[in-house]
Order: sequence, then structure tokens, then C-alpha cells
Amino acid sequence: MIRADEGKITEEDIQEGNFGEIAKAVSKKALEEWNPESSDFTAIRTKFELRYRLPIDPDLFDKLQEYNFEMFREGNELVVNLPVLTISFDNAWLGDSYLDKRMYLIAPYLDEEEAKQLKEYLVDATKEPKKVGTGEAEITLSEEELKRLEEGLEEVEEEKPRKKRRKRKK
Repeated sequence: MIRADEGKITEEDIQEGNFGEIAKAVSKKALEEWNPESSDFTAIRTKFELRYRLPIDPDLFDKLQEYNFEMFREGNELVVNLPVLTISFDNAWLGDSYLDKRMYLIAPYLDEEEAKQLKEYLVDATKEPKKVGTGEAEITLSEEELKRLEEGLEEVEEEKPRKKRRKRKK
């Protein structure tokens, strides 16, 4: 379990035991600190993409296989989809941005490299507001780029082959 408050790691605790029981205990702890008048309380199960430079330690690979985590190779890295639980209990909407001020992250402990990557994620997640989009990509084009795009579309329209009609035999 790792905790971050406003861009700083404030607590780390490696616990042995059942993931679900640890998650419930940390959730109760966060719930005690939660102010329902000023913040949402969220507990979200997701996957965190860990990246290890190859080759990795054989003991680590054995541990990954034992846990049966999703893994794949990408270039000279091993990518591991690590199951995590994030608990946000002090957050705010700032216009169209969202800020997690304080949160916990619970994940199975693998090694120090994993812990480092998770801490970096938590620091970033609690440091600055995140822009919440509408799901639509925004593209900005200059007048010249827009004109070139329109010309390209016209050329494509002109190049489309016309369908030939077959004559029916009588």
C-alpha cells in the first residue's frame, strides 16, 4: 500500500495477506478521513502497466508467472499488467479539470522497480489537475493545413473508380 498527498509520497506499507482483506482495511482507513461534503470517495480496480527492461531477474519472472499476471514483450521490455486498487478520498472538480489531492494505491508487491513506478504514478496523479475531456479528439489546423487537407480530400474523391455496370444477358 502506498499513499500520496498533494504530489508527495506520505506512507508506504508492505503487508502480507489476502489482497481483498488489505483493500477493505485501507478503504476503511480512507473512509474515516473522507469528508463527504467536499469530496467524492472512489475505489477503482484497474490494471497498471509495469515496464521492465529485458532481461529480468529469473526470480521475478517466476513470481510473475506464479501470480499469473498478463505479460507481453514490447521491444526490449517486458510489459506486465498489474492489478491495482486506487482509493481517492480527497479530490475536487476545478472547472473541467479533476484533482486527486490524496489517494491510496494497493497492489501486490513484486520488487523495488515496481514500487518506484507506482510511486511515480501516485506523485503525478496527486500533483496537478487532470483535464477531463469529452472523449473527442481536438485537432488544430492552420489555414494552410486546412486548405491542403481539403485539396487532398478532393483528389481522393476524383480518384475513386466508378463502378462498371454489367449488362444482363437476355
